[in-house]
Amino acid sequence: MKTGVYIGRFQPFHEGHKRCVEHILKTNDRCIIFVRDTEKTEKNPLELSKRLAMIRSALNGDERVMVQTLPDPSAELSVYIGRDVGYELIQLDTETEAISATDLRRKLYSDAGKAFDPSAPKRVR
Repeated sequence: MKTGVYIGRFQPFHEGHKRCVEHILKTNDRCIIFVRDTEKTEKNPLELSKRLAMIRSALNGDERVMVQTLPDPSAELSVYIGRDVGYELIQLDTETEAISATDLRRKLYSDAGKAFDPSAPKRVR
């Protein structure tokens, strides 16, 4: 069984992440998503349980997708690839590549009445 692996914080899980999973499933039988279990900070505002629920909801319970947690309390995970043995960088369309989780977090803070960067885009996907 051919398996694709996808690692991230998913703060929050957004359309760009979903499209990456869809891309992985086009060439693999399944996708294992490793969600980094990070401490809650301004950069990581969403608890692990909320992120897991977002992922499962966005993927509509697709049985080809497994979601696992990866302990990363300091949020300083480095991912290394030994050599070119079939790993690929997912490159999607320009619109999807432009989706920014940082901008999404700024929008979440703004909607909650908290301080945010005024230069953040008003329209966030």
